[in-house]
Amino acid sequence: MNQKSFLNRLNILLIFFVSFIFLGGAVSYVQDASFNNNGTGIISLTYSAKTSEVKSSNNLIGNLPFSQDKINEYFNSANTKVTKAIVYKNKTDTTITSVAVEINVSNLNKLKDAKAFTGVEAGWIKSDTGMVFSWLFTPAHAKTNSILLYQIGVKFEGEIKSTTGVLKDNQANWYVLASKMNPGGAYFLATIKSDGTTKNPFGTSKESGDKKTTTETKTEENKPSGCGLFGLELPIIISLGFAFSKFAKRRKE
Repeated sequence: MNQKSFLNRLNILLIFFVSFIFLGGAVSYVQDASFNNNGTGIISLTYSAKTSEVKSSNNLIGNLPFSQDKINEYFNSANTKVTKAIVYKNKTDTTITSVAVEINVSNLNKLKDAKAFTGVEAGWIKSDTGMVFSWLFTPAHAKTNSILLYQIGVKFEGEIKSTTGVLKDNQANWYVLASKMNPGGAYFLATIKSDGTTKNPFGTSKESGDKKTTTETKTEENKPSGCGLFGLELPIIISLGFAFSKFAKRRKE
């Protein structure tokens, strides 16, 4: 990555985390998904909010749950099945509470039947050019769930022919600040080279039904390993955010 590209990404991250510090009730929404040619697939979702906001909202901000019982209630439906769910906090900084949940999807077109996806319009439609994936976060979804940003990454079994997102290694990526959303919402689109027949699936709803759902509450020392936005570790980015805010304050003085 060249220096200019790195600085651009760092600026975006600093803006996000400084905003997260000062905007009460803001929720970050990071989602990775893998979909098969027949529309089945897996959604891995992580969302975070201030612990004080989570407690004052009785572990439910809009339609986003922060407790084990509510996670099952809000993410399970006739077309979705929770396979893993973890609620965790930073061991040394409990001001932020996060949830990581994995859901198997049997019918993308009926995703909104799960209460947690109220305000989401997802589609998997066959066309003359291939299978068309569509995803809309409505303004109501952003408002109800106090969303600060959406970061979305989607992989497909078939080859991506075109997309409105950033294409990398057959994955489409989108990044949207809720404050910069179009009036009609955040709309994502991709056309996949496929006739709707699945040959090498990522996962199926049948498999998810045979698995026992795992739900846990963990701290920073036990939470799932992984990187934050753009592959940078979350604690490092937060520290940079605090440093940036202190520097800005000193300049004003």
